[in-house]
Amino acid sequence: MDISTWLDADRGRLTALAAHFGLTQSAVSQWRANGVPPARMKAVREFTGGAVTLDDMLPAWPQPDGREGSTVTT
Repeated sequence: MDISTWLDADRGRLTALAAHFGLTQSAVSQWRANGVPPARMKAVREFTGGAVTLDDMLPAWPQPDGREGSTVTT
């Protein structure tokens, strides 16, 4: 699930995530358009209990076989 979907699923998630990282709600809200900063991706995965995966946070790029997507094994 992407970060926007996860944030919208329950009231208060944006506030909780912002507080967890010591950021403003506005800063976390910008992740919807700009993506989760790479340095925070693993922590976001942990905070969401794995609902938002690393693969969900990485931008899609063409694969060698021509498909779009990303592949993460961490």
